[in-house]
Amino acid sequence: MQTKTYQYHKNELCIPASLLYEDWELMSYRKYLYQCETRKLVRVREGKGKGNEALVSYHALPEEYKMACKENLGDYNEVVVVNLLEPYIVPDTKAIDFFAMHRYPDGRELDDKAKIERATNCCILNAIKTLLKDPKYSSRSIKMSKAWVEISKAVNSLNEGKKEKRWSYNLPKHPSRLQARYNKYQKEGYASFIHAGEGNANTIKIKGDVADYIMAVYCLPNRYSIPELLNFYRGEMDAKGWPSLSEAAVKLFLNKPENKRIWIEPRLGKDAYDKEFKHTISRNRTRWFPNVYWSLDGTKLDLTFFDPDSSTKMSAHFRIDVVFDVYSETIIGWSLSETESHVDHFKAIKMAVQTAGCRPYLLTYDQQSGHKTAKMQELYSKIVADSGGTHYPHRAYGHGNPADKLHGMLQQEVTTRLYNSDGQGIKTKRADSHANMDYLESIKESLPTKDKALRQWEAIVRTWNEGKHSTKLVSRNTLYADPMPMSEELNYEDILKYMWIEERKRPITYRAHGLEITIDKKDYLFEVYDDEGNIDLEFRRKYVGAKFIVRYDPDGLDSYIQLLQTNQQGEKFLVAYAQPKREFDPVPVTMAEGEKALWQKDFEVRDKEHERDQKAYESLKKRTGITPERIAADQELNIKMHGRLNKSISIDTDRKKTLLTEI
Repeated sequence: MQTKTYQYHKNELCIPASLLYEDWELMSYRKYLYQCETRKLVRVREGKGKGNEALVSYHALPEEYKMACKENLGDYNEVVVVNLLEPYIVPDTKAIDFFAMHRYPDGRELDDKAKIERATNCCILNAIKTLLKDPKYSSRSIKMSKAWVEISKAVNSLNEGKKEKRWSYNLPKHPSRLQARYNKYQKEGYASFIHAGEGNANTIKIKGDVADYIMAVYCLPNRYSIPELLNFYRGEMDAKGWPSLSEAAVKLFLNKPENKRIWIEPRLGKDAYDKEFKHTISRNRTRWFPNVYWSLDGTKLDLTFFDPDSSTKMSAHFRIDVVFDVYSETIIGWSLSETESHVDHFKAIKMAVQTAGCRPYLLTYDQQSGHKTAKMQELYSKIVADSGGTHYPHRAYGHGNPADKLHGMLQQEVTTRLYNSDGQGIKTKRADSHANMDYLESIKESLPTKDKALRQWEAIVRTWNEGKHSTKLVSRNTLYADPMPMSEELNYEDILKYMWIEERKRPITYRAHGLEITIDKKDYLFEVYDDEGNIDLEFRRKYVGAKFIVRYDPDGLDSYIQLLQTNQQGEKFLVAYAQPKREFDPVPVTMAEGEKALWQKDFEVRDKEHERDQKAYESLKKRTGITPERIAADQELNIKMHGRLNKSISIDTDRKKTLLTEI
């Protein structure tokens, strides 16, 4: 007869129910059934079927019954309780030998604790495999997910109820992770407990041509898996006399740092290489102050707006060019447009200069081509401090642009909080940084217009500047107001002098209808007016058809531009200011008040110029005597004289005298 004592069922500490109503006579069988129905007793297993005895949970027993257990069975902590899994655990000599022979790449062996833990892990996983195949267990109608819950409890309680720790192991506690660990062990065997970089005896074979072949194939952008790589390798192995390799050995070889840094870029790209291996410089920011360091960078504005001209009825193509004061993280200048060009850099810098009123000592920017134009490089050199000021594109010298981080913070803290944000981009790892396109699609008719999206950006700047600094407990605006121990003033006159951009691609011709210029992919038409606002007829008389160097302020294209020429010494001089050409409504009834009179004045210019030029020609004929009529008469006379007359055209004597007198 089997001794009745503590035992585990489904990793629950139990006692046989018959002890309560039969052996110890603490209750009748009827009362036992009643207490099970009312849950005063928790029946873990019903006594159905041959050899199955009813079991009740020990920990759910009333205190008086626990005392009876302790008196009759002893303290359960001092009694050896059989675990569900423990009978199946047997020594694995191959596992013991494997970990005893394992060596790190530098020749060291595993310490004794690691050897014991890993070999025991293998023994327990072997026991799980045996248990799952045992007909007594596998024949039970139990779902696999519940089976792994039982197995996990058994693994976690292997040392429970024992005076001394019997098993030294480190398997996952959660059922799903334990199952994944088991599956990996079934696939890779003992090598599944060899961590990347620990090395393997098999890796000794990977050297010379073998190593070169494995590395070259794994570097390919096709991204072959290790099993695929081994298939290629086995196709070459016999012909070249190469050794047989395991997947685990190849994996360990490829994950050595000195090898990984070679294959990661050609296989996964430069971003992956930088994330893993790019060396960085630590910055000492303790001596910084406002306006000591500006960082300029452009990015997409992550706001969607209603666009009736788009096939999807919504767009998100605005770009922002932002100047950050790095010390305070404050936005001190920006430009917003549908394209990013040198004009946007210019506008952002101009606003920053007007905000600060002083020069930065360091200005950095990215590798965008607009920064490298001669006009922007000249501007940056003029803007930075004369004493020790410098500027450079950050990646050229291996520096990280702080604007990258600040842009990310700006998007995450402010921009993506707006209902019409389209997220931080597809490269972001966090799901809440991606656009909810289903939501945007459902509200596209209610999205803000393009103009309102522009005003949203202005609100974003205010919110950011008024928000708390990333590491300090004050607002960014407060930090920007900190005293500056040193500064070089940049006054308004200097700003105006530096803030003109000169179009250097080619001189532009001033034509009959005005001067046309394309700036930032937008066409402009300018005309020269006199001090009274009339079309400057004298300028047109002298310069229609002439070429000019154009100088302009991108923020002032609605006011005027400068037209310059060069003298014989190559020095530039200002010829005139040109303003945006006037436009008129061609429908008289819809003209604005006074527009018709101004239109009439401009319209009369063509007749005035023609009349003036005709008078000049008549005067020329009168001064020289050279007229079409005289030429015709001379030709007629020459015909009569059979071509014996001198055919040269000359000014007659009277005309010569008159001309000499006039000169």
